[in-house]
Amino acid sequence: MKKLCLLAILVVSLRPLSGQNEQVVIESSEEEMDTLKFSKLLKTYNDVIRVHEEELNIFKIDLLGPVLYGLSNWGPENDTVKNNVLRIAYEQKFRPDWSWIVGSDVQADRKKVRDVRLNAGVRYYYNLNHRILKNKSANNFSANYISITSSGRTRPGEDDYHLSLNLLYGIQRRIGRMGFVDFDVGLEGVVKAYSDRETGIDFTSRIVLGLAF
Repeated sequence: MKKLCLLAILVVSLRPLSGQNEQVVIESSEEEMDTLKFSKLLKTYNDVIRVHEEELNIFKIDLLGPVLYGLSNWGPENDTVKNNVLRIAYEQKFRPDWSWIVGSDVQADRKKVRDVRLNAGVRYYYNLNHRILKNKSANNFSANYISITSSGRTRPGEDDYHLSLNLLYGIQRRIGRMGFVDFDVGLEGVVKAYSDRETGIDFTSRIVLGLAF
């Protein structure tokens, strides 16, 4: 009788341990499924921004500005809001994590061209080493950057000029085969201001969305 009691106690005491082992197996399976889903999602994201495709230069055309310009023409006839009707840029890598960039912006309202700007500067893609360690390409311009640019602007038909030096933090990503988005924020140090502006330090931000070749 004592042997039967001891056997019953042993069986009862082992049942919780068996249940705990089953629970651990289920959790492990769920974690593996979550990891697999994340890996597939990451691969899809990397394919979209083309992280493994080599690019050493890129020519960019903004489409967001012209769309906003077209929409502004639907407003009242006396609307004088300026929008970018043309914004282009060319960027060239001279090291895996460094590039130089030049570009031009043309702003206009529905009456005439109001502002023409030329930009030139350098970009340091500071997180590329981290991306390389993750087996991602350093040559596709999809990374975060710090940039120093100089900018010269003029108002057509007027003897008025504007010169500035900008310190920017930005994020650029390729989108599919021919798309890109470029967003930056920072400080603009105005060296020579338009006649209706003052020299000093201003906050600046910009978003460009369009085609890249």
